Amino acid sequence: MEMDSLGQDLRFGLRSMRKSPGFAIVCVLSLALGIGANTTIFTVVNAILLNPLPVRDISRLVELDTVDSKTLVTAANATKLGMSYANCEDFQRQNQVLSGLACIAFAPLTWSGEAEPRQVAGQLVNANYFEILGVRPALGRFFLPDEDKKPGGNNLIVISHSLWTTKMGSDPNIVGKTLTLNATPFTVIGVAPPGFKGTFTIGPADQIWIPISMYGQVLTGFAKDNFRERRFLNIITVARLTPGVSRGEAEASLKTAALQLEHEYPKENAGRTIAVSQLSDATVGINQHDQFVLAGALMMGVVGLILLIACVNLANLLLARGARREREISIRAAVGAGRLRLIRQLLTESVGLSLIGAAAGLVVAYAGERLLWAYRPPFLLDNDLDLSLDSHVLLFTFGLALLTGIVFGLAPAIKASRTNLSNTLNAGGRSGSATWTRGTLRSVLVISEVALALITLVGAGLFIRSMQNAEKTDLGFESKRLFSMAFDLGALHYDETHGQQFYRDSVQHAMASPMVQAAAISSNPPIGGGFARTVFPEGKDETSGYRGTLTVLNDVSVSYFDTLRIPLKQGRLFNDFDKKDTPRVAVITD
Repeated sequence: MEMDSLGQDLRFGLRSMRKSPGFAIVCVLSLALGIGANTTIFTVVNAILLNPLPVRDISRLVELDTVDSKTLVTAANATKLGMSYANCEDFQRQNQVLSGLACIAFAPLTWSGEAEPRQVAGQLVNANYFEILGVRPALGRFFLPDEDKKPGGNNLIVISHSLWTTKMGSDPNIVGKTLTLNATPFTVIGVAPPGFKGTFTIGPADQIWIPISMYGQVLTGFAKDNFRERRFLNIITVARLTPGVSRGEAEASLKTAALQLEHEYPKENAGRTIAVSQLSDATVGINQHDQFVLAGALMMGVVGLILLIACVNLANLLLARGARREREISIRAAVGAGRLRLIRQLLTESVGLSLIGAAAGLVVAYAGERLLWAYRPPFLLDNDLDLSLDSHVLLFTFGLALLTGIVFGLAPAIKASRTNLSNTLNAGGRSGSATWTRGTLRSVLVISEVALALITLVGAGLFIRSMQNAEKTDLGFESKRLFSMAFDLGALHYDETHGQQFYRDSVQHAMASPMVQAAAISSNPPIGGGFARTVFPEGKDETSGYRGTLTVLNDVSVSYFDTLRIPLKQGRLFNDFDKKDTPRVAVITD
């Protein structure tokens, strides 16, 4: 009986929309923009923060990080950092609270042997990496327990499903084939499952995993030379908790182990302890998680205002429509329709409009996602973030539509159902009290809509002004008409002599072009950071009790400052007389 009654209400609502197509179109378009904007932003938030990694029982997975209170930050504001490989190995041996622990080091790879070399993201991992995460291969196998032990002895790789499908044509015979990475041949032994690209939600979908014992063949320069240095915090550490052990208990136990390592290696580990975090809080970087949450909340707040404006507009339209239908509703009440039945019929109509608006909003959301992605940061590639409309997004969209239809359709439905039969049926007469209350509610809605629109406009204006100010920020160098390209000559096994010659030739070739005014070489990009080292004033070192200053070092060519138009405040710049065998010189920031 209830289902028949609901079916009648739905048919009534559809007939009512067909009678007033203009009203229906305005409502649907208004809601489509509001719901579509919310779905667009929610899709991004879902992909970055809410979409779980395709791993087994993520609640039992943790990330181990170093907290350094001695040189980088104060103990009261300690930042979570990576871990050294040597310490990671010690934690693998000295713990009773983890069922497994894996070290991860990122390694840029050059895949040669094709028509032209490709840059591919690589990860050096322990053999138990996939076992800890609880993933199964889509093809072939993963690493065996002893395949990460012998330094340089296991030229084996596992490739991501995305790399297999997009770059290798889903070759069913890929297992056993050889890929040349950083001028070293590796044999493919397996393909990871679809959607798996590691422990981060943002990053290249094309990934290659290599046994960590192969770091000497894969890494280059500073990263290779300092890989086993205890002060070099280059490792991401992922672990699975032993059954029955909580995160807090694991952290307390590992802090004790960290204290022991500090006693054993005071020079490298003084002032360092360990923090244990849920892996679900580290999928965008453990130190960036809160910023992403805040940014997501702000973005959802902005589009929430847009939806609120659309909802108030919907309520106003429904209220006006209810006033025009007062005689119709009175007649229905006169022939026996109860007030609750009238409210349900009117509410069904508003919910129907919201659901149709949600369906149209999905189209708006798809277009919005494409537009947002077109203006993504240049370091993000096409498949670095999954912005598909998955079940979470669809549930959010239609749940939001249902809530919108009920909440903002309820008041107009109640007002419309409150009729004075005798006055209304007398030659179209209207109840004065009903007119007054309806007019009052309409005034409140109009004022609310204008206020919300003004808030949104002011917020948009402030955002635009902030973006303009950001564009005018003094970077310390001239960024206009500045272009860069990166080389990893170590990956191609260049020695120092040939590498230096390559750099000199590159600058000469660039300067030979009539479109180039200046060219230079640097080890770090202008705003990309680099490896930091502890620097001491002359006459001081660690033994003197001086803590030193953590400083980013950048090796540059003579023309670097002229190319970037960096002004000199004091002293001199480098010149051609500054050689390897002459007194060492440096230029510092102020």
